[in-house]
Amino acid sequence: MFPDFLARVSPEDIRFRFLAPRKHFPDEMLERLTQLDYERDMAFIALREEDGEMAGIGRLSADPDKEIAEYGLLVRTDLQGHGLGFALLKQLIDYGREEGIGAIEGIVLSDNTKMLAMCRDFGFVVKDSGEAGVITVVLEL
Repeated sequence: MFPDFLARVSPEDIRFRFLAPRKHFPDEMLERLTQLDYERDMAFIALREEDGEMAGIGRLSADPDKEIAEYGLLVRTDLQGHGLGFALLKQLIDYGREEGIGAIEGIVLSDNTKMLAMCRDFGFVVKDSGEAGVITVVLEL
């Protein structure tokens, strides 16, 4: 499912999610993205009701003490703008609260204005990461 999903994500959206352009996803990388350590990681996948195709994925990876977890979010390019990313991020935040995670953090490219706006809507604090073109967003839970 994952390779078909990634084939329907624009190069720009791939760059936003993985912080660099990518054309190829080696098998080892796909394994890391799909095999979770459920003590520290969780992923929520959205499937299209009409055909069961993967529409989006939200991922959370916590440190061992669950003080902070990093999130990742990707919605198929042709399905953006309908609230799916918002729903996935809400699911990650709700899950983080249930698990007792202290804060959720994300690394966002500064030109990813849609993600930055969504983070602000959820109350994330937007901080300069110290690296050119990269923003850190943090939500205390």
